[in-house]
Amino acid sequence: MISEIKTSVTEVLSSSGEKLKSSLSFLKDLKEAGDEKIRTLVNDVLGLAPLIEVTGFNMNEVNLDAGIPPGMTVAFVKEKDVDPETINKMLEENKGKELLKLIVTALEKADTLQKGMNLSHYKFTGLNMTIGLPPQVSLKFLRSGGE
Repeated sequence: MISEIKTSVTEVLSSSGEKLKSSLSFLKDLKEAGDEKIRTLVNDVLGLAPLIEVTGFNMNEVNLDAGIPPGMTVAFVKEKDVDPETINKMLEENKGKELLKLIVTALEKADTLQKGMNLSHYKFTGLNMTIGLPPQVSLKFLRSGGE
């Protein structure tokens, strides 16, 4: 009876060890694939910087999430207002760049949102965008002093 229990426990532990090794191998493969994916994403986004600047926004910070799944957050600063015709022309000239369209659309929506807010004691300083589907945008405001 004791030897049967010992054999069963040994089989369970062996099976668990194999499952753990298999799971760790899967996670390692997923992480390595994620590393390549994040490198490609970073290079693609950084390559779009000159085009994004046409919108009046400047990328001033890039944060990478090396988790599963990997991610990327880009901080933008609004430097100037740009007329919609200029932005539309730039997008038209770069029709095949879906990532550019995704980023610019999110920037335009965030800019429209912040312009519609009446935050008299706060100044819009920029935004953070987590690039993904859908992109997530966080607007940043800084409290003005002495009012």
